[in-house]
Formats: sequence, structure tokens, C-alpha cells
Amino acid sequence: MRVASIRMNKLPSPGVSIAKHRLIVVAAILVCLVASPSLGAERPASPDGKPNVLIFLIDDLGRSDVGVDGATFHETPHLDALARSGVRFTDFYSAHPVCSPTRAALMTGKVPQRVGITDWIPHRSRVAIPAAETTLGEAFQSQGYQTAYLGKWHLGEADADQPTRHGFEWIKGVNRAGQPASYYHPFKLPADKPTVWNVPDFEDGKAGDYLTDVLTTGAIEFLKQRDARRPFFMCFGHYAIHTPIEPPANLPKKYRAKRASLYDDTATPALPAPFDACSRGRQDDVDYAAMMENLDDNIGRVLAALDDLHLRENTIVVFTSDNGGLCTLGQPKPAPGKAAGKPRVGPTCNLPWRSGKGWNYEGGIRISTFVSWPGTLQPSTTDVPGFTADLYPTLLELCGLPLLPEQHVDGRSLVGALRGTADPALRDRMLAWYYPHDHGSGHRASAALRRGSWKLIHYLASGKTELYDLATDPGESKDLSAAHPDKTESLRAELLRWIAETKRT
Repeated sequence: MRVASIRMNKLPSPGVSIAKHRLIVVAAILVCLVASPSLGAERPASPDGKPNVLIFLIDDLGRSDVGVDGATFHETPHLDALARSGVRFTDFYSAHPVCSPTRAALMTGKVPQRVGITDWIPHRSRVAIPAAETTLGEAFQSQGYQTAYLGKWHLGEADADQPTRHGFEWIKGVNRAGQPASYYHPFKLPADKPTVWNVPDFEDGKAGDYLTDVLTTGAIEFLKQRDARRPFFMCFGHYAIHTPIEPPANLPKKYRAKRASLYDDTATPALPAPFDACSRGRQDDVDYAAMMENLDDNIGRVLAALDDLHLRENTIVVFTSDNGGLCTLGQPKPAPGKAAGKPRVGPTCNLPWRSGKGWNYEGGIRISTFVSWPGTLQPSTTDVPGFTADLYPTLLELCGLPLLPEQHVDGRSLVGALRGTADPALRDRMLAWYYPHDHGSGHRASAALRRGSWKLIHYLASGKTELYDLATDPGESKDLSAAHPDKTESLRAELLRWIAETKRT
């Protein structure tokens, strides 16, 4: 309970009796107690009534990893409840099939190639989010919000590229790379290894501390210590469930028993993917499921803290991912004279969606996304298509802040979709993706476009183009390019024009 302090700078004047002075002090204390939120009187989150914003940005979370969106093995009761408390998108996409570009789109409201980020950013790269961009953090900070960032950033390695240089005044647990050194304390690699993977700020922990847990504790500390005179904007970039797949010690046993009861001792199916890659054919990875449950529990902890602090009713909570789940992997070539080994597959399964992280098929870019604001947004489901860059103008408009159309040039506000009054043109808008690099998932450089229910994949090196109708074939199993040559060519031409117009020169 936070009670306002009462300062007594001097003794009462001769004209005021000690008894009367004591009555004044007691009355003041009672006023403070009645106003205390712990006694049931709910305070507004900020004096001007602006809502708070909390974004959960999960790493490598596939659309089918969450129960409400089709998980068959993972258990995510807190996320399911969060989704049902707000507006759940059925057709929401990451801006890119790998992490850094999508994170750039969230921060800038632009497709990734406009800011020069078209792949995940490797160690020692100078690629970074440009300083000239007005990030989402800066947009909220300029409107009086207290801004915070926790966890994975992955938008530049240099000091000048960190969240504190892009509008976030409070940060914790932000390393310089795309994954943690370890999920276990001390969250570091050996001393002779590069330090970019080391997660800072938790050196005072103890053996057995788990990264997702301590990051969540940090987020709750921020909520408790924040400046209550200002609304807050927090982006919580969980490292989970990116590799390394290292579960908390107490959970895998539960999922080993669950796997045995569901599948006996049968081997995990491996599904063929293009370019001799393979995809996981079912959800049954024990350690991955344990990490999912732990992530779910920790999101529940943050939501409970918002309730305890009487902030939930005036906090917009966004849950989203930076790309699809790691389902598909390229296969190593066998040594001369040796037979191919057991197929390699990722730790999750994205079915019914095709493929996974690194690919422009639905499994690589269709993601779980929902927005919850109790009492303001009615629980519902929307099939209005959207993608990561849309969150920039959407959040500004939801909070009643000025839009920045010259900044979020590719994002469109989805407030109408959240309120059930979406502009019909949003349903037929073009969404497109540009990934001009190969990837360890087996992907070869490609671009993709969705307009209405039509989905086109175009491989940049070979020129091969595939066409799918997502209305009848959401799993992208039947290539219709030969049956619809005119549609294929018109969409391909549109895609190539878009790439030319948006590529940073």
C-alpha cells in the first residue's frame, strides 16, 4: 500500500492546540487511506486519463503455439484468457519471416526494407535501425509517456543503437544479439566468448534463476516503481521461445508423460518442404512445451500485477510475435559415401499452416495477435488482415495521440477492426513480404504478396512463382499458378513494383 507522506515542517503555532493538531493529522491520514488503491478505490493510471500500453513481443512464437489458436500439445491458459478478453485477429501477420526486420517494422511503422533491415542482424554487423526514424517509443515519450523496454531488442549492436537512444528511458535485460547466451543464471557465455549474447542486469541472481522468470520480475518492478503521474508505454520483448531450447527444470517431466500418453513411443513425423528441407509434423517437443507453459505463467504474473495495482482497466495489452514458429530446417548434405541421417526438424509444428520461421508461407508469417482493453474493447474475433507495422498508428489512435503519417507510411490503423467498424477496403488491401536472403530453415530468397484470399510466392533467384487461394486452401498445398496465369502475372507484377518502390537505396 502506498500512503502519501505528511511532512511536519514545524510545531503547531500557539493559536492551535496540540489536540486539534493531532486531529488534523489523523484526518489527513484517513484521507490518504481512503484514497489508497489497496483499499478498493481505483485510481486512474495517469492524471490526464491517457491509457497505458503494454506490448508483449514474443520471439519465434508460431500461430499454432497458443491454445486459443490451435495448440494441440502446449498449455497456455493465461494467454487463452487474455485473447478471449479482447480482440483476437485470425489473419494477422509479422512484417517478415525473421526477427530483426519485424522488430524494425514495429518500431517504425514501415516495411523493413524501407529502413534497410531485410534479415536478422548478425554479430559485428553495422546494420541498425536508423537514428532518423521516430520510433514508437519516441512517439509515446514525446506525448508524456514513461517508456520502458525489457528483453530482446536486436536492432543494432552499437551503443548508439540501443533502446535508450530510441525513446526508451528505462530498460532491463537487453543484450546486443538475437538470443540469450542461456536461459539459466548467469545468462552468459564463457569469458573467452563474445559478450553480445550475455543478458545484463541480473548478475546478483543465483544458480537456478530462469531468464523468463527474472525478466518478468523486472517488468513488475517497473510497474510498481513507475512515475504514477505519467502513463506508461512498455514493450516487453521476451527472449522465449527462441533457441536455445532450455526449459525450466520443473516442467519437462509433465510433458514427457503427456507425450507418452498421446503418442506412445512413435517417432515425430517429418514433412517434406521445398529445397529438401523438412518440417515438424506434430507438436510433441517436451522441452518446447515446458518453455511455453513457463512463458504463459509469466505473462499471467504481469497481468495479475496490473490487476493488483488497479491498472488493468486503463491498460491496452497487445500480444504478438516477431515471426512464425521454428518448424522447418534445411538438411545437411551427407558426407561422400554416407547415407542421409535422420531428418532435422524445428521444435514446434505450425500445422495447419505450411512451413515456419524463415519462410514466406503462412507458417512463417501468420502469427497470434490480440489486443485487450477491458471495458473499452469488446471481446471479439476479427478476420480483417493486418501486420506488424499497423500497430504503430493503431496504438497512437487508441490512445488519442497525434498520428505521424510521414513516419508510419506503411502501417494502417486497425482501430476500426478493433471496434467492429473496419473500412471494407482493409479486407482487400495488399500485404507483402520481401526476404532476399537464404536462411538456415532451408528458405531461398523470396517475396510474397496477399490480396484478399489470393497469396503469391515468388522465388527471386529461379523466378518460380506459386499461387494459392487461402479461402479454400489455407495450408497452401495446391499451386494454382498454371490454372490462373493472368492472376499470377498481375499479382507478380504488383509485387515487383512494390519491391522497387520500397527498397532502400
